[in-house]
Amino acid sequence: MKRKTKTKTIAGLIVVVAIVAVAMLAGCVEEERMSTVEIKEMALATTESIDTYTFDMNMTQNIQISNETGETEMTRLSTGNGVVDNINKKMNQEMTTTMKMPSETKEMKMDMYFINNTMYTKREGIPKMPAQWRKVEMPEGYKEFWESQNQVEQQMELLNVSEMEQLEDEKVNDVDCYVLKLTPDIEKHWETVMKQARLSELMQRLQQNDSFDIGKMIKEMSIKQWIAKDTKFPMKTEMQLKMVMSSENLKLRDETKEKFTMTMDQRTSIVFHDYNEPVTIELPKEAESAAEFPMMPK
Repeated sequence: MKRKTKTKTIAGLIVVVAIVAVAMLAGCVEEERMSTVEIKEMALATTESIDTYTFDMNMTQNIQISNETGETEMTRLSTGNGVVDNINKKMNQEMTTTMKMPSETKEMKMDMYFINNTMYTKREGIPKMPAQWRKVEMPEGYKEFWESQNQVEQQMELLNVSEMEQLEDEKVNDVDCYVLKLTPDIEKHWETVMKQARLSELMQRLQQNDSFDIGKMIKEMSIKQWIAKDTKFPMKTEMQLKMVMSSENLKLRDETKEKFTMTMDQRTSIVFHDYNEPVTIELPKEAESAAEFPMMPK
């Protein structure tokens, strides 16, 4: 009889301990889980402490163009990497793009440096354009260009203009991360893009076109960001975007009469690493004699 009582007592204690352990675990999880607002505020605040970083980028664009004569499909694959020095406002980015068309495949390469308030670029593989270094000197205080090329700044801008939903935690390169699903305010995001895109004549013309409404062109857009739990630095971003453009909302030339529709499905992945590690960004010797482009419009 005593043995049975003792057995029951031990069994009861095991059950109690198990319940307490589960309760404590649940309490710990609840305590550690941060709200989306807290994650956002901490991520934005820690941006100021990022001195250097590197990143890898992959982008796939599937494009379909339909006009009166038929349909054309093409795929654009881009892979690249970059190094950013926020302290000295230096940057280097390399990108290789492969364009797969029905009749041929073309490969283009781009090497870009931003040093001493000057952008140096070299493009290879573009028809009728020899591979040579060119440079553009930025007007004094032209911070928009730096922000448009600074990938971390772009991710923080997206975070700042988006509604957020917290997903299950994940790891990126063995780093524990919060995962956020972002739904950006298209108008606010587009305003920032346009402000940062003064270097592009095409973007200027689109901005002046009353019929150009980016909100109507973007049919689908989803973004996920991985934020490191310890540093609150962005570790990864994935974006899926579907745009439909037509001759009606891309009136670049009045004399163009042909009607067309272009659908683009884009997937982009950016992985960030080596935060605040020493970096060396030096302009190649051959780029020092780069031909100068005209200064961009203010």
